[in-house]
Amino acid sequence: MPPSTPAAPLPRSTAGLGRTAGRGASTTLVGQLIRIGVQLGGIVVLGRLLDPSDYGLVASVAAIIGVGEVLRNFGLSSAAIQVRELSRQQKDNLFWINSLIGLALMLLAVLFSPLIATLYGDDRLVLLTQVLASTFLLNGLATQFRADLNRNLHFKALAGSEIGAQVGGLAVGIFMALNGYGYWALAGQQISQGILTIIILVPITNWFPGGFHRKTPMRHLIAFGSNLAGTQLLGYASRNTDTIVIGATLGAGPLGLYNRAFQLLLLPLNQINGPSTRVALPVLARLRDDPAKYDRFILLGQMIMLHAVTIVLAFSCAQALPIISIALGSNWLGSAPIFQILAIAGFFEAAAYATYWVFLSKGVTKQNLYFALCTRPLLVTFVLLGSFWGVYGVAAGYSLGVALIWPIGLWWISRVTDAPVRAMFFAGVRAILGYGFATGASWAAVQWIPVELPLARVALGSVALLVAIGIVMLVWPRFRRDVRSITQARSFLRSTKVSPVVSAAGGSATASDQLTPGPPAARSTRSAGRTRLRIMRRLDRILHGLAAASALPYLRDRRTLRRAIGQLGPAPAGAERWHVLIAPPGEGNIGDQAMIEAFLENVTGPVRVLVRGPNDVRIPAEHSARARLEPIAHLIYGSGRAHRRSMGQLAAVLSGALSVTVVGADIMDGAYSVRASSRRADVASLARSVGVEARILGFSWNGHANLGPRRSLARAGRLGTRLQLRDPVSSARARADQFKNVIDVADAVFAVCTSSPTAATEYLGAAPTPYAVVNASALVGRSFDQISEYAVIITALLEAGLRVVLLPHVVRHSGDDAAACRAVFDRFAQGAGADGRMVLVNRLLTPAEVRGLCAGASIVLAGRMHLAVQAMYHRVPAVALSTQGKVAGMMGLFGMQELCMEPGVGLAERMVPVVRAVLAQPDEYRARLAAQLPEVQRLAALNFDLLQSGARSDPPRANQPRSRPTFSRPRDDREGRA
Repeated sequence: MPPSTPAAPLPRSTAGLGRTAGRGASTTLVGQLIRIGVQLGGIVVLGRLLDPSDYGLVASVAAIIGVGEVLRNFGLSSAAIQVRELSRQQKDNLFWINSLIGLALMLLAVLFSPLIATLYGDDRLVLLTQVLASTFLLNGLATQFRADLNRNLHFKALAGSEIGAQVGGLAVGIFMALNGYGYWALAGQQISQGILTIIILVPITNWFPGGFHRKTPMRHLIAFGSNLAGTQLLGYASRNTDTIVIGATLGAGPLGLYNRAFQLLLLPLNQINGPSTRVALPVLARLRDDPAKYDRFILLGQMIMLHAVTIVLAFSCAQALPIISIALGSNWLGSAPIFQILAIAGFFEAAAYATYWVFLSKGVTKQNLYFALCTRPLLVTFVLLGSFWGVYGVAAGYSLGVALIWPIGLWWISRVTDAPVRAMFFAGVRAILGYGFATGASWAAVQWIPVELPLARVALGSVALLVAIGIVMLVWPRFRRDVRSITQARSFLRSTKVSPVVSAAGGSATASDQLTPGPPAARSTRSAGRTRLRIMRRLDRILHGLAAASALPYLRDRRTLRRAIGQLGPAPAGAERWHVLIAPPGEGNIGDQAMIEAFLENVTGPVRVLVRGPNDVRIPAEHSARARLEPIAHLIYGSGRAHRRSMGQLAAVLSGALSVTVVGADIMDGAYSVRASSRRADVASLARSVGVEARILGFSWNGHANLGPRRSLARAGRLGTRLQLRDPVSSARARADQFKNVIDVADAVFAVCTSSPTAATEYLGAAPTPYAVVNASALVGRSFDQISEYAVIITALLEAGLRVVLLPHVVRHSGDDAAACRAVFDRFAQGAGADGRMVLVNRLLTPAEVRGLCAGASIVLAGRMHLAVQAMYHRVPAVALSTQGKVAGMMGLFGMQELCMEPGVGLAERMVPVVRAVLAQPDEYRARLAAQLPEVQRLAALNFDLLQSGARSDPPRANQPRSRPTFSRPRDDREGRA
């Protein structure tokens, strides 16, 4: 801060910084993968449309006017990110400074363009330099917009703007190359990309510069930027000496080959190192006052960057010849050995980037300048010496110079900062040695394959590389731990804990993320399994969501189903017809079982319940004469041939179906499984495609549902499926998504008719004292320590004179409430648990028993929605935890949103006052429930409307016209034509 500042500002809070960094790293990584794909595609396409000399001409100009680009930035974008506080006036000033510097440099480049052409001896460079000089002004205008997004950690918007501009610029370049513009296509690509960047950045930044503010302090920003600009200028000069030397001595042709090799090297470096700095710098700048967190974060960041870059370089170096042959064609094969030499520099560039982070984040840019003044001339010297041996000597000199600069940089920061230099050095050595071995193994494995078979070389080389890396991991435990820490990086950042940090001013503590793993005892082997499961679920959401959105799975299933129905023989006259119910997962879930029983109690006639396995749900004895389970194991969750066989089983069921009902609940929006949600909606669409009435039993809808389930549900609605939304919030979201045939209902369990006092008598006796039913849910307990929270809540209930019944509502491997309830019970084992004031239900009750147990309770505290439903069915107030928005919508039906609690840290602090308010006015809350319950039960009954009168005279056949229920919407012509 400037000297005139009276006191140092408080450091920005680091609360949530680990999660922000994790999300930022993921977003940036995805964005960079897309950018790499676009840039690689541009290299391949333009490399086949243009000659090496075209690239050489543009590289000749870029090497010189790029010096001006470093001066244009002047380090001010990094200064704007690194500084603790940046006012609106300072942002305005930075915009105008960057823009004016860009304009001045553009004019200088135009003025000196004849000298540049004279240096290279090519008059074409005069106009080319003048045209490319406009990039100075364009980049100057965009600099502060980029820095503002970066500073505020808006990585998604920043990545989107860069990808959009890059795609647009590439399109312009390809168009110009196809129309014979030659090297002008490369110039057009750069200029159009700069224009598009500004067009995209201005509206998404939500900031527009004002005028210049003369009295605003700028000295500290300019000082930071000037030191950084000097460092960058030296770095740029040393990195581009090779280009100038080759262009001036050997001409545009050899320079084009060298430039392509160098650009292939920069592709992984720029697309990983640069964006990693975008994420790391603002985070490290906030952590620099906490050395322990700083060290852990920079070591993790260095390992992620090192391994991501070096594995790409290892493969590219080993298989440079076939890769260039495939991508660019035979005209560019001369650049393959150049790239292999430069790859050595790439390894050490990647290792040295973390050193650069330390210089910037610690604010020691002057030391960075001194370091550059001492080392960059060394690099220039090696390049000049190598030039005596031609283009290969230049590449070798550059690589050797970079390799020597890396350890010097580590030694330098050890003298001026407290960074973990020793750990950084050995992490780099491990990565370089490990992947160096893999590079040699991959190269040696393909030497017996002829050069004319590049695809075979690439395929075998990739296998050899992976095998070699596996061997290194097997025999080198430290390397194996490095790789494991990278695979768990996302979980590592998201699982940060909060700890107090005293502010710089000595005031009160502020919350900050503890960017460290938990103690060793707390990090069980299950964490790796959870990480793998999280990765698999995300892949499932992406892949199956895209597949479902394309409608291909539905169209394939429809074709298979029609073929199977066409092969069925004619049904006997007067044959029995049945209702079909697609069951939820079940497996020990009382809520799922309750929805099955609600359907059976409200629908007359035969019913077939389609399940994965015979133990998913059960048919109550009173319905066993007319209802049966029909296992079709792969209908919802299967794939491939097993799923296609399930279509034949479904055809047999639909051949005599009166209706098809899909249990919706909270499993339709892809929150649990994208493929399963899409398949459930598709089963309803398949039923409609053969003329069977279909509906989805009252379900919730997420306002941000996955694209695949959203498209599947929209298709089902268009085909006439009744989309029955169980609360007003979900209905509004569904209509906003333009779903057709939306019906407002309530949860189907409100329409049940049975209740049993068996469990209440078993656990509490025939005349129980006042009690409360409490459920600790395994679903919400994953995100915070709910055991300690419930201990406080139950203590309040006991102090109010209530017994407490701990009731597990879901008992299965994927969400075991029994374990959570047992853990809560054990907290009171020596007190209330021992004297009978606490009771643990030790078996899975039936839904009727749950309703009977809740009927006599004074209050129910529910971690599961259907427990709250079954309590309110008996007009018993239920305080429920909100998950996925479904509970809030249900409480809205009763006008009792205050009974909906957000789970998380501080749950007891929020819930106890509500519980005391309910216990203080029990009659008022029961009266409010009684006033709304008839209307809610009427809405619940609409789930089963028209099912009793939906009989058809004939079973469906593929060659017969389909019946159309009276409530169907007009069918989409493309999907519903008979």
